[in-house]
Amino acid sequence: MIDVKHLKTIATLKETGSLVNTARELFLTQSALSHQIKDLENKLDCQLFERKTQPVRFTPQGMLLLELASEVLPRVEATKCRLKESLNQPISQLRLSVECHACFHWLLPTIKEFNNFWPDIKVDYERGFSYDAIPDLLSDELDLVLTSDIREPDKLEYAHLFDFKLKLIVAPDHELAKKAYVTALDLKNETIISYPIPRERQDIFKHFIQNARFDGTLKTVDQGLLIFQLVSAGMGVAALPDWLVTPYESQGLIKSIPLGALGLTRPMYLAMKKNMKDNPVYRHFLNTCKLNNGR
Repeated sequence: MIDVKHLKTIATLKETGSLVNTARELFLTQSALSHQIKDLENKLDCQLFERKTQPVRFTPQGMLLLELASEVLPRVEATKCRLKESLNQPISQLRLSVECHACFHWLLPTIKEFNNFWPDIKVDYERGFSYDAIPDLLSDELDLVLTSDIREPDKLEYAHLFDFKLKLIVAPDHELAKKAYVTALDLKNETIISYPIPRERQDIFKHFIQNARFDGTLKTVDQGLLIFQLVSAGMGVAALPDWLVTPYESQGLIKSIPLGALGLTRPMYLAMKKNMKDNPVYRHFLNTCKLNNGR
């Protein structure tokens, strides 16, 4: 009754957030996609998502199907990979580095799941975080890099994983906590707490404050938990991905605010050499990342 193509369609709809983008991603016409989804809903006798919502909002029944997709699709992909005999050389390890401290929140469970299917392939992330890992990827010292910034696109393949919202976090009693959103001017004299990344590479400066005047202080710390503790204590503000913010905000420790009226959305990519983009092992790691990110 439920085919793999149905699970892939639902997972892609969750990833892209719209029918138009899903049809494009699956190389279907919108008519064919709508027919496929309607046929599935008729078979299951339930509605899977609410129409005319952006992004798509799933019903409880749709969420159950998404859970099934997250369990089944990686297994299907792993089995397909094992059946293929197209690998010229066996892969024994994937050397990985990340340009996003906060990615470890969902990356480590992703690696564990990947290794459940590929126990003989070591995912080497000993290098951990690097604010500029692309040169090592180009020099063959790395195999994969998680990044939000595209560089050297003629030499590297950037597979889009997901988009995320960057949120400003403040103490609940901070004067900015009551604002519907903040502007670059609001941050002019603030102490901004961040991971130890050069200012020119930080999203809040590169894509939000930009050329606006900033007379405040930039304070760097190594640990995400310490950032939340300092912000909660009223010792500064910070800009972090929504997936990392939600658990702390739900406890009332901090308050999150959109950066700008429309919010600040950033992409996350998995970068690799172009000649590896169709490699089954790489594709499986990519798909596992998509299904296990922090959204």
